[in-house]
Amino acid sequence: MRTASFVVMILLGVSLCFGGESYPVKPVRVIAPMAPGSLLDITARMISQQLSEQLGRSFVVENRAGASGTIGNNYVVRSVPDGYTLLWIGPGTATVPNLHKSIPYDTIKDLAPITQIGGAAQVLVVNPSLNVTTLKEFIALAQANPGKFNYSSAGAGAITHLASELFKIAAKVDVSHIPYKGGGEMTSAVLSGQAQMLLTGIPTVIAHINSGRVRALAVTTDGKRLPVLPDVPSMSEAGVSGMSVYFWFGLGGPAGMPKEVVDKLHAEVVKAISLPSVKERFLAQGAELVGSSPEEFARHIRDELRRWGEVIKSAGITLE
Repeated sequence: MRTASFVVMILLGVSLCFGGESYPVKPVRVIAPMAPGSLLDITARMISQQLSEQLGRSFVVENRAGASGTIGNNYVVRSVPDGYTLLWIGPGTATVPNLHKSIPYDTIKDLAPITQIGGAAQVLVVNPSLNVTTLKEFIALAQANPGKFNYSSAGAGAITHLASELFKIAAKVDVSHIPYKGGGEMTSAVLSGQAQMLLTGIPTVIAHINSGRVRALAVTTDGKRLPVLPDVPSMSEAGVSGMSVYFWFGLGGPAGMPKEVVDKLHAEVVKAISLPSVKERFLAQGAELVGSSPEEFARHIRDELRRWGEVIKSAGITLE
């Protein structure tokens, strides 16, 4: 429940935004609720840099990782809704409420979606030491050695964990889960051989695929190949159905943000992702850009909440 003093702070913030200079009049913090090196972190920094250039004020990415993103999310929803504390929203926003009996905020009521910026299919990569070149060969090897191989994730409950468990069901393999504290650590694990498999967003591992440090076996698209990885088949093409998984990302803030601020941020983000230079950077990472309206993004979050709730239930995944 918000106190009278909190309401006064909101009104003062709005007054500062629109009483003189237009928003923003000071640096803006963009909270990335995952560790450095994760896909959320990478995409947040790319867009924040562009917004800083467009608006003449710093958009500073601040990592507040932990508890599958709830620490960062909760920090933002409890911030003054004046547009100076924003949230880089990812799939965890839709998965965490289905994994925990209670979280300290209401995903629908306490967040103000601004725009879904884009999404990236995931890619299944393996350490080259496995000496497999196709998904079919990896599945056969894993089935012949149940429990012998490991996969890494950005943490229990992260989309890298849930998508990998979905893959285990779809491919009928037994691969053990090793959770790490973020995208950087989970990627290092497969590079070093501590884990043999990783299913993650393409931007997280594209450089390692190109250098040959990991081998890409399949992408989680709807049956299509991607320009950035033209030689890598989709999961369905490689013989595994039901594996259409996208790591989406967008911008939001605490509920109660002034409409003028939401509208301005939406317009500036759409402007940013319309620039050829920005498009090229994202496409080179295997990401697709969206730029949806706040209403469309809110609907997308609700749809994802429902979808992952069904997946988690059918897979029998529990964290508590």
